[in-house]
Amino acid sequence: MKLRMLVTLTFAAIISTVAVAMGATEPLPTPTGQTTAVVPDPQDPSKPVQVAKGSKADEVTIRMNAPIFSPLFAKVPLAIVNDEAITIEDLKKSVGTIHEGMAEGKTAPRTNFPVLLKRLVNSLLIIQEARVMELDKQEEIKSSIEDFSNKHLRELLLKEQVKDVKADAKEVEKIYQERTAEWRLKSLIVDKLEDAQKIEAALKAGKKFDDLYDKSIKDGVAKEGGKSDIFLTRDVIAPPMMAVLTKMKISEISKVTPLEKGYLFYRLEEKRLKVNEAVKEQVRQELDAKARIAALEAFQESLIKKYVTKKKLFDKFDFENKKVKFETFLKDKRVLADVKGEKTITVSDMAEAIAQKFYHGVERAAEGKKINKEKKAILNELLGNIVFNKEAKVRKINESDEYRNKVRSYSNSLLFGTFVTKVIRSEITVSKDELKAYHKLHAGDYSSIETYKLDAIAFDSPQKAEEAVEKLRKGAEFKWYKANADGRVSIGKAYENIFTGDTIAKPNLPEPLQQALAGSVSGDFRVFIDGGHGYVISVVELAPGRILNYEEVEDAIKEAVFYEKLNKGVETWGDKLKSTSDVKIYADFGQ
Repeated sequence: MKLRMLVTLTFAAIISTVAVAMGATEPLPTPTGQTTAVVPDPQDPSKPVQVAKGSKADEVTIRMNAPIFSPLFAKVPLAIVNDEAITIEDLKKSVGTIHEGMAEGKTAPRTNFPVLLKRLVNSLLIIQEARVMELDKQEEIKSSIEDFSNKHLRELLLKEQVKDVKADAKEVEKIYQERTAEWRLKSLIVDKLEDAQKIEAALKAGKKFDDLYDKSIKDGVAKEGGKSDIFLTRDVIAPPMMAVLTKMKISEISKVTPLEKGYLFYRLEEKRLKVNEAVKEQVRQELDAKARIAALEAFQESLIKKYVTKKKLFDKFDFENKKVKFETFLKDKRVLADVKGEKTITVSDMAEAIAQKFYHGVERAAEGKKINKEKKAILNELLGNIVFNKEAKVRKINESDEYRNKVRSYSNSLLFGTFVTKVIRSEITVSKDELKAYHKLHAGDYSSIETYKLDAIAFDSPQKAEEAVEKLRKGAEFKWYKANADGRVSIGKAYENIFTGDTIAKPNLPEPLQQALAGSVSGDFRVFIDGGHGYVISVVELAPGRILNYEEVEDAIKEAVFYEKLNKGVETWGDKLKSTSDVKIYADFGQ
């Protein structure tokens, strides 16, 4: 059942605005200068009445249940903090953050929406205070926001460019068939080259493969290469042989293939395709990715042609010139390429990019004649971000809500984090007494995990396992039983790494096995039933969990106490700023 989250919103609105929305006439000035609105009479909606703006009757309250995940209500404000809105979309994102990282199948925690909204309000108040302190004017913050903005702008452009790009369906099917093909062969391994050559000559002379196959094995000069009724998958076939097999036809016989020991002949008996939708989907994703990369490369090339003018200097410029020190290029401001309305690319820009690419040494790269070969690719890399950003602005992606909201979210997050680091963290101190008091109060949260060392005997029935446990508890020797008891079967693959005598933590045991071991002690024997099989579990050693002393968990407690104080500090600062701010809360969350 899908959880339907609703939030009840209460709005106070100027009645004239509501009236106009309902189709009333425009507000009219009264003789006294007051503004009135013509609205339906509450007693008789067919009769219009005038209401003066400014009277207590000019506000109405609207209550509605708004589904949190409905796009229709996304921009509806839950609160206004100094003229900045906290919307249902903001609340939805916070709910999503709470649910992130939860294991599949786990029930989501019940969300306390009033607390969540209070956190959003406090966060926005702190972000606004960070702006008042002009933290957003710091070069480090400005640079980080600019880098993020440009990166996100490019991402949106490229996402739009490739949204409909998909791999060719025929190519997907072709690769899929190649990966899921299986071959059945009739093969013969010959020990000596001369015998292999004789068989090859006999085949060319028209002798039948089956006759030569039987005779070679009978004469002892060859042996069967593998079971002819087994299909081979590509992962067990050597690449050279794979290259030949993919081109062979049914009943075709291979040439002599040298092996590490001996020589191989084989005939292709049958080829089939194994249906595997997971492999098909993997192939589709791989080819889609390649198609998108190719599309983006072509797109970049088209933008470079559209916006960039390369100078003649670029084509003839020699970055491998032995007469000039490379450091000279790092100061050279001559222009190699112009971008319409944007920055130019200079020799120094190229030199810096070259130095980064050949970080092991440009001198060695120059000696190997690698730089000039790569200079076009390096230039395109430099131009890529410039032309992508330019095209995105031409398409006005930077004016879209998606772009602005993402940049705003990043900027707010950065300012909040900076304020917390520079202001709130600096106010926090933690004493030794506080740490010890916290440990005393939360000692149960700091304990070691119960561990086991286990051994087991698997039987073909639960009854035999129960009989064995009874005898073992009376003194029978476990090792003897494990080697000699009737009805023994192999340990199931699901448990073969558990019953080895190695230490294993309780949470790493399957839940049914944990239940079977509940209340056990070292030296105990337990019955564990899995389907039609019964297991005798020998508890070789049990190390019970214990409360860890303060010294063992001091670092963890320091961190816990610090972040507890940090959260309280954020709340305290939020309350402090709220007392001097204009905060309106519209949501009452279903009351």
